[in-house]
Amino acid sequence: MAVGSIPALAVEHDAADVGSYPVVGRGPIEMDIDLEFDDWRLANEVLVMGGDTWEPLGGTWDDEDDLSGTLQIVWEPEGLFLKLIVTDDEFVAEGGNPWENDGIQMAIDASAGELPAGFPNGTTHLYNFGIADGWQPEAGDFQGDAEIMMERDDAATENQFEWYMPVEIFADKGTELGGGMEIAFAIIANDSDPGAEGQTGWIGWGNQTIVFGKNPEEMQTLELQDQVLAVDAVGKLATAWGALRR
Repeated sequence: MAVGSIPALAVEHDAADVGSYPVVGRGPIEMDIDLEFDDWRLANEVLVMGGDTWEPLGGTWDDEDDLSGTLQIVWEPEGLFLKLIVTDDEFVAEGGNPWENDGIQMAIDASAGELPAGFPNGTTHLYNFGIADGWQPEAGDFQGDAEIMMERDDAATENQFEWYMPVEIFADKGTELGGGMEIAFAIIANDSDPGAEGQTGWIGWGNQTIVFGKNPEEMQTLELQDQVLAVDAVGKLATAWGALRR
């Protein structure tokens, strides 16, 4: 599988049309944060963010080559693995913050139930990160560092991100993730182009959580599945049901 590509058997979810995303468990598959992406070949659920999610802030969106993205997430009891590929024809990083430098902004809340409006609300965590800026916790009671790798692939015109979030940086200490759980989530990928530097617009999922004010009640939902990834005896794609095994 080419670096950054969508798995051949992908089930695509259009971020403009869905309010939830099914997160499959890791199961016996080892996953490493290394930007190689080979260990994602069995993760078929893909959230697709394109022009229908674009919101301008002085900029324009031309086509999928200008700005689009795919997000994949896998869970284990101790945390979340995330892979984000952003197609962006121009990589610009001349500002002082991730949102000005083709960076990512993300909100996550594992408290479950209806989220109170307004921010801060005591449960929602905000994180910003970018290739030029690194990982930057912004807000939340359990802020901490993810294991993350990021790079620009000029040949593919992609900004590539792979990271692991231990549960303790977005939930109460001792929380263990499991099938049937729901996590509130939102993410945007910002765009900055030559001649229009800075935060000029974005694509994403649950955008209004993060931009035009902080509105955690606008978050979308990660639905953790009992289903886990597995490989059968001849190395073909298989899906197992049952308890996770480390």
